[in-house]
Amino acid sequence: MSSGEPSDLSSLRVNYDAASKKVRFGVKKEIRKIPIKLPSIRPRYFTAGCGINNDNQRDLLNEPSPFVYPKDSEEFAHKIMAKAWKTEFRRKELSCKYNKRHTYKSRQQADILSRLYVEEPELKSVKMIKDVDSEFFSIIEGRPIQEKLNLRQYIQTVRDVLRTKIITGYRGDDIMLIDENLILEQKQIDLIMENYQTYVNAFEELLYNDHTESMNLLKESDSEVSAAQEKCEELRQLSKEYAALKSVLYTTEERWRNCKLYQRFLYMVSPMSWRKENDYYYTQERDLNPFQEISSIFGKYRLNGTDEGSSLEDLISQFREECAIQKEPVLYFTEPHQLLDVFRFMELQNLNSLLYSEELAVPLENVKEGMARAEQLFNSEISALQELIDKLAEGISWEEERVEYLEEMALELINGEFKKLVIADDVLNLHVFVEDVYETHIGLNDANLNISKMMKMIESKFREELINLDQMPSEQVAQLESSCYREEAKMIKEAYKAARHLSEFEKLFLKLQKVFYPPFRKTTKELKWRSPPVNPPKLVPQPPRSLTEEEKDFLEFFTEYCKYSDDLKTYGIDISPQKPEGAETISERKEEKDEAESGNK
Repeated sequence: MSSGEPSDLSSLRVNYDAASKKVRFGVKKEIRKIPIKLPSIRPRYFTAGCGINNDNQRDLLNEPSPFVYPKDSEEFAHKIMAKAWKTEFRRKELSCKYNKRHTYKSRQQADILSRLYVEEPELKSVKMIKDVDSEFFSIIEGRPIQEKLNLRQYIQTVRDVLRTKIITGYRGDDIMLIDENLILEQKQIDLIMENYQTYVNAFEELLYNDHTESMNLLKESDSEVSAAQEKCEELRQLSKEYAALKSVLYTTEERWRNCKLYQRFLYMVSPMSWRKENDYYYTQERDLNPFQEISSIFGKYRLNGTDEGSSLEDLISQFREECAIQKEPVLYFTEPHQLLDVFRFMELQNLNSLLYSEELAVPLENVKEGMARAEQLFNSEISALQELIDKLAEGISWEEERVEYLEEMALELINGEFKKLVIADDVLNLHVFVEDVYETHIGLNDANLNISKMMKMIESKFREELINLDQMPSEQVAQLESSCYREEAKMIKEAYKAARHLSEFEKLFLKLQKVFYPPFRKTTKELKWRSPPVNPPKLVPQPPRSLTEEEKDFLEFFTEYCKYSDDLKTYGIDISPQKPEGAETISERKEEKDEAESGNK
């Protein structure tokens, strides 16, 4: 190692100059190390700095001792309070989470700080010791701060510089593009400024033409307004005249209505003979009711709400129609006292009618009382009849209920125990067996004896036979018994033989029938039964067989059979058609044909 190089690599120092972008190396200067003197630790109490003070500490001297037994007078109160304290303490512990509850050991150390609190004495004067040399800062003044080269930071700085240069180039390109756009926009502005005067002249000409047209329109509107005002004045004058004429016409029309009402009233009061000749209204309304209401008589000439809004033309047309239809009015009365005489006569008639009505009041009351009595009698008769009807209805209902009850009892007897005793299978079989035994050992049942009498006779016969057997020697009885068994076995053997002969005879009969059948001739190609046959022959359904006399008696006397709604199969009777002798089905014929072909082969 040369003398110019440093002896220790740890003393090298690397400096980076950002302005010149160069790295410089130097030698570190040795720094004198000054030993640091740690301050001494002052002893403190165990309870210092834990938030315990004189206010919240636990005073054990003033608290009641748990080891002191209470006095006799305080024992009961102490028990109650101890129980309450224990309950409260238990409730507080249960309100805490399970991991925060005290155990036996932790409960002893829970308030150890408050129990062992000791007040820390107050320090009035404290002596300080300065551990740093007074000339330390003057010695290190002006020394450079040690720096360490960080390659990652250096590389990142270079990258940032390159990135900044690239961004600066992009921004320069953008500035040049903006300058070009500004130049083009300036050219467009210059072109617009050149054509600006042309546009201004055209716009001023347009404004002038528009102004002249608007002035002409204003003049025309003024002339039209003046003409409209003249027309309005003329219309106002005409409306005044029209209103005056209308008011005059309405007043005239009201007077005319009143006159017509008076005329109608005078005609109504006039004598009937005079009205028939001179009253126009009577001739027109002859078919009407003479006692009709006054509103319907004079309603035509009264002013209604609907007539108030009628037009002048309607009023004039109505007036003209009335004048054209009616004749010259004529009055019967010439003096006012004539009308008064008529009123007096009408008053007398009213008084006479009142007197007549008072005379009829008493008979009318008598008639009303008689009607009330008749109504009461009629109601009493109706109530009596209703009670009788109710009693009859109750009797009928009781009889109907009794009929239903008796019918149910009869059906229950017929379909229940009686049916079981009469037509049950066991009973019928027993009857057949008993009758067979009776006819075999006693005689024919010509007298149609019932089962009980036949059983009694069989029992008596059996007793007689037993008595006879008791009187006979035992050897003879044994021989008779063996002979009976032999005869029974012989009969069974003959029955089996007869059944076998019958089956052989049936087979022989079928074979003979097959022999007498006409020969089978194959005229068409045989069908392959890979699919349903084409046009299969339809069998004609045979009618059901008719019921026998025994079946009819059984259904009539022992069942509730109805031939219109019930099915015979529910009663165990089958009426399906039976196959006649010698009849064969298609399947049987096919089997016979197959057997014949196999025999020929």
